[in-house]
Amino acid sequence: MSNAGDKSSTTGVDLDAVSKLVHELERDLEKLQHGSGDVGALRAEVRALGQALQAPAPESDRIHRGLNAVHRVIATIEDDVLIVADYGARIGRMLGM
Repeated sequence: MSNAGDKSSTTGVDLDAVSKLVHELERDLEKLQHGSGDVGALRAEVRALGQALQAPAPESDRIHRGLNAVHRVIATIEDDVLIVADYGARIGRMLGM
């Protein structure tokens, strides 16, 4: 079994899916304008979530709080960034919403 599989069983969240999501978000955020405060906040929350995932034993509460924070920031963004809605939905499903 992989480490990610082990981590997934201890956190209750599919860490492989969260890691993939963080990678995709980081890639897509690079394409957005750097001037938006909401985009900056989203970048910071994604970075924090990525760091939490790098821990030897990611804490379930920290991952959950990170996902909630990213979800909250996404909910406040009112740009023409259609892809954000997809990320919001995917994170919502990860959180059981």
